[in-house]
Amino acid sequence: MFLRIIFLSFFFPLTCQAVEVVTTNHLNVFYPDFTRIDLVCGKMPRTSQKDVEFCCEAAFTGEFLSEFRHSNIADNHITGGVMKKGYRCKANTGAFLWRKGHWKFIRKVDYPTSAGNWTMGFCQLLIVKDGKARPLSTKMKARRNIFRALCEKKGRLCIIESKTRMSYESFVNYLVSYKVTHALYLDMGSGWNYAWYRDADGHVKERFPESKSSFSYPFRTNWITFYKN
Repeated sequence: MFLRIIFLSFFFPLTCQAVEVVTTNHLNVFYPDFTRIDLVCGKMPRTSQKDVEFCCEAAFTGEFLSEFRHSNIADNHITGGVMKKGYRCKANTGAFLWRKGHWKFIRKVDYPTSAGNWTMGFCQLLIVKDGKARPLSTKMKARRNIFRALCEKKGRLCIIESKTRMSYESFVNYLVSYKVTHALYLDMGSGWNYAWYRDADGHVKERFPESKSSFSYPFRTNWITFYKN
């Protein structure tokens, strides 16, 4: 019986891997094992919500407002299957859409005017499309930060962060070298970069917990959220 248990454990792990973490020389890659995705608005999902596997800031926020307004989120967005009107953001060049079993990375000009059968969606900077880097502005090339992006690689969705501060251009090049098919920027910076996910044992792991003391932390507005239920 003991040998049989060892055999089964080797081929069939006894614990569920909530988020698979892969590292390269320059990137941290997070692969959630999810059943649905939504854009949560107004209040970040709580760590007590056992069905949440990963959540982080998604679209840009316009102003530091004392109360939440959908109009303070960059461009129109879909949450819970409902299209909400955001402020017009000229910087955004792309978008992500999701419905059960299907997703799309698209150019902003192709973003729908109504939710239709999409259950979530938001606009952001399109970094990589069909395996090729999108044009970079001179201003963005030189910008240095720890960056984060929603990506697709070999038919799987993942969230990728740069391991260290680097230029935006370098981050884009590393994504292309990692052979992602598509990549969409996710809002970062002090306060905005806070995120959390669950490890194989269901324990919460925080990303940039120190940023919870940042001035901007209370003013965040939206989170891409991966669920397993």
